[in-house]
Amino acid sequence: MIEINNLSKRYRNKQIFNHLTMSFDSNRLTVLLGDNGAGKSTLLRMIASIEKANDGTINYFGEKWNQRQIQNHIGYVPQDIALFEHMTVAENIKFFKSLCKNPINDTTINEYLQQLNFDDTSAKVSTLSGGNKRKINILVGLLGQPRILILDEPTVGIDLKSRHDIHQLLNIMKSKCLIILTTHH
Repeated sequence: MIEINNLSKRYRNKQIFNHLTMSFDSNRLTVLLGDNGAGKSTLLRMIASIEKANDGTINYFGEKWNQRQIQNHIGYVPQDIALFEHMTVAENIKFFKSLCKNPINDTTINEYLQQLNFDDTSAKVSTLSGGNKRKINILVGLLGQPRILILDEPTVGIDLKSRHDIHQLLNIMKSKCLIILTTHH
């Protein structure tokens, strides 16, 4: 469970949110729906400790985590594709897996790839469709067996089939971790 208490964030003179209090339950997929500029991405970056709050606290499973704990337990999938375009899918997976404290095994990676209907790991990322890039971006977020998976607009700008594949995987994953995703539609 994530508990957010009296969280406030402002940029210069613009208040993004003020005294926000909410919680996210374990083994659930929670969708944050809102207009562009509503503060959804900011909130996700604060939960992932990429950005600091001006005031308030975030507790993870009843504890205040330090930066290392957050990095070890949160899989963060940004809206922008965070893959190396010049490398193959397999090279990206190998690289990002090497950064994980407790990475998933190759069998699990292959299961996720199968659930995402993706099989060309020898392809360079630069040659992939937008939907396939998003699929691999999400897979990278799962490499460290996160207790919390945060996805910022994971299906923006992709075809219906890719969106369906991603939703299928997330429905399976919600029994293994707390999932928060944003969308504006």
